[in-house]
Amino acid sequence: MAERILLTNARVLACTGGADERPVAADVLIEGDRIVRVAPGVLLDPGAARVVDLRGATVLPGLGDAHVHLSWPLDFVFDHQAIAKTPPGEHMLDVAAVVRTFLESGYTFVIGAGTTQPQDDLLIDDAIRRGLVPGPRIVPSGPMIAEVGGLGGDGEMMEVAADAKSLREIVARQCDQGVRALKLFISGDGVVPEFPSEDVYMNDAMLSAAVAEADRHGAFLTVHARGSASVAMAARTGVRIVHHACFLDDAAVKALEARRDDLWVCPGLHYLYAMVSGHAEPYGMTPEKIEASGYHAEFASQIEGMRRLREAGIGILSGGDFGHQWTRHGTYAAELRRYVEFAGMTPVEAIHTATRNMGGVSGLPIGQVREGFLADLLVVDGDPSADIGVLLDPARRRAVLKDGDFAYVNPGLYP
Repeated sequence: MAERILLTNARVLACTGGADERPVAADVLIEGDRIVRVAPGVLLDPGAARVVDLRGATVLPGLGDAHVHLSWPLDFVFDHQAIAKTPPGEHMLDVAAVVRTFLESGYTFVIGAGTTQPQDDLLIDDAIRRGLVPGPRIVPSGPMIAEVGGLGGDGEMMEVAADAKSLREIVARQCDQGVRALKLFISGDGVVPEFPSEDVYMNDAMLSAAVAEADRHGAFLTVHARGSASVAMAARTGVRIVHHACFLDDAAVKALEARRDDLWVCPGLHYLYAMVSGHAEPYGMTPEKIEASGYHAEFASQIEGMRRLREAGIGILSGGDFGHQWTRHGTYAAELRRYVEFAGMTPVEAIHTATRNMGGVSGLPIGQVREGFLADLLVVDGDPSADIGVLLDPARRRAVLKDGDFAYVNPGLYP
């Protein structure tokens, strides 16, 4: 019989309700890797389960991040070439440290958004599944994909496609290797001034071919799309996740709205906030570079765009491009804080972008504390529905469960 665990004396934030949901007193019964009951006062025969008294702590679903670069080590700055040239064995130790940091930060699910060394996500996902290293569930990505002449089109860090045929071949090859989230660059990025954010790369025929090939393998496309035209193209061609979407005109919002049942936007708001707030200046991102990037305008535009997305009922996914020293690993919930501070979300609405919405985009039974769902859970002191900052405080993080097992227990609380 599978091990049974009963979490008692808990406050449960189930993420099954609305934007004003609050934790309620309940016990959580786990059998194997699944939640089998959530109710107050669950009674069992003595010895029928391992009983863990949470003494009033809050249980919520394990968190998720939909824009993850596991390749970027804990001391990463902005030197992608140096990471690409790191000896593979040394580099994989860095990747193992990153996935452990995600898990210990309460993140039990991540979606890859591009690797620096081609096999990074696939190798670490295999190691996690085999129990060799602790880490979250991973939807693995491969090298990012660019178009000839576009950002990344020099081929130094990305695979490069010239037309629909070559793009389909790249997608097929990555999918055959096990990649399930394929990241395409279909716009520029103002941080590289010669490739401004409003640039559009690829075309409808290329994206449609890539989507069809990914579908055939049970995979999906994500895209780097900052400008309105690139966002609209992603929406009408079947892309599943649109990263950034910093500029949104009426046409882009309309295209997104038409796909709101099977498309999600992953803004990366904290990254822009950190850039325009000077957090990257000690690492070479001078005020002059930030001004040249246009990021001040992008940040203001993205805040307004998130309001429009929410009004249109378009799903938002938490995902922050974390790993730079100004968006350090382990601070992933800062993305949720920015949603509350700038985008007008309640703390629970922000939490839903990292929980319930992750179940929607992945098709997995995750992101809610309810019967039949996977027992991927986060236990914290305090009430994150009242103070989102609870999720950023390592001292308040009591434990993380994954697949019904205690994957992390805070050594400061339980030495």
